[in-house]
Parts: sequence; structure tokens; C-alpha cells
Amino acid sequence: MKKLAYIIPLLLFFGCEDVVDIDVPSTEPKLVIDASFDVYTTESPVRTDGFVKLSLTTDYFANENKPVNDANVTITDLNSGTLYPFTSNGNAGYYQSTTNNFTPEFNKTYQLNVVYNNNTYTAETTLIPSVAIDNVEQGDATLFDENDTELIVSFTDDASREDFYVFDLDFGEFLTTSDEFFQGETFKFSYFYDDLSSGKEVVIKLNGADEQFYNYMDLILAQSGESSGGPFQTTPATIRGNIINITNEDNYALGYFNLSETYEYTITIN
Repeated sequence: MKKLAYIIPLLLFFGCEDVVDIDVPSTEPKLVIDASFDVYTTESPVRTDGFVKLSLTTDYFANENKPVNDANVTITDLNSGTLYPFTSNGNAGYYQSTTNNFTPEFNKTYQLNVVYNNNTYTAETTLIPSVAIDNVEQGDATLFDENDTELIVSFTDDASREDFYVFDLDFGEFLTTSDEFFQGETFKFSYFYDDLSSGKEVVIKLNGADEQFYNYMDLILAQSGESSGGPFQTTPATIRGNIINITNEDNYALGYFNLSETYEYTITIN
């Protein structure tokens, strides 16, 4: 959805040319764990959307994806001891709960465990609260191009706590914000899309985040340039999440385990 401008200078060279082969060193692949869940607490029954996705990093110029399909994945409710097993649902590295009752609750701690290649990776988190989206409306302003579509999003912050938010603006676009400057107030902002046609549906989600996940997403978005593909795509620099390797701390994993209370709003473009 982003506008990308590529400027390719025309360089003219005269005389002899030497071919230079650059040997790019190969790096040891790292496990990438994307374990992010959206929990819709106001729905009845409560709905939990998400999965655990496992893959391996590749060399810088490699284009192939390397999913991991032979890991053992579980999430444990540390308060009750309830174990939720996750199994691979195919060959793309996605793991889903084998039961339909994985419903995270507030004030409980959940532990992710991934056993892969004789290493155990683990992370702990809690369900982070969010707030409802008050309204989304289509505006008539433009940013760079007359074909831009403006969506105006508004929500009201909870005055009783310090909040961090991650917006999922559809089409692989994300935005982070905190209530530092609008504690307990209604906040409104515009977001611009450049290729939305009439009749197109846009689903905007407001996810609760703790400060650690907020900072992690900030770094991810800064590295990726907020480009499409989601927050867990390969980025130029190594950004560590909250997952640790308890077998060998030097063989760390990338990615994050996150549970967010989520509210969503769907709008159809005029």
C-alpha cells in the first residue's frame, strides 16, 4: 500500500571493465518464532485469532522461505497448569491449537515452549488490554496523490492506566502509539492508502501492547520501512524479541510471543 519511488541513476562507463566477484559469507540460520494472538474479549464466546509460525533465517541475498514443520510447540497457562498443544497444519511452518479452548484471560501468565533441533525456546507473557475503536470514517484529504484515500480513526484512551497500542491497518500496514500525550482523552488521526477502489473493505484492528512489545514493533517498523508483509518479515538488522533459548543462550531465536486484547472496525470504501 505504500508509495515507493525508485531513482535509478544512469551511469556511463568507458574503457575496460573488470568483473569483481564478491563472496558474501553464509550465516548460521536462526529460528524465527512469530507467536502473536488477537483476543476478542467482548465477543461471546471469546474469540482468539492467531497461530505460531516457525521459519529459519536465510542468507541476505537468498529469496527462498525456510519453514519449520518438525518442532514441538505448546503454550501453558502457568496459573492453572493447563497445557495447550499446537501442531503443524501443513508445510508452511504454521502451528495451530489442537483444541478450540485456548482463550487467554487477564491476570494470567502464559508460557510458550518450542522444542526444535534439540533446543528449547521459551517466552512468557500476559494478555494486554486495549480499548475499542470509536469510529472510522472516510475523509477527503490527500497526502501525495489525488487518488489517496484518507481514513480517519478515533479511539478513547483508558485514563486509569498507561497504555501502548499497535494498530493493524490491514494490507500488512502497522502503526504504534502510546497514550503519553493523550492520557484518558479521545485521539484521532488520519491514515492514507494509495490504491483502494470503491467497494473495498478495510479492517482496522487496535491491539493492546506492553512497553516491551511496543518498543519491539517500533524497531521492526523502522527497519522494514513499514513495508507490506507484516512485522515479522526479514529486516536489515537483528532485532531480539522476548524469546530465549534455555538450552543454549547463544543460539537465540528471533520473533515475539504476544497476547493482545483486540478491537476491530470494518469500513467499506465509497
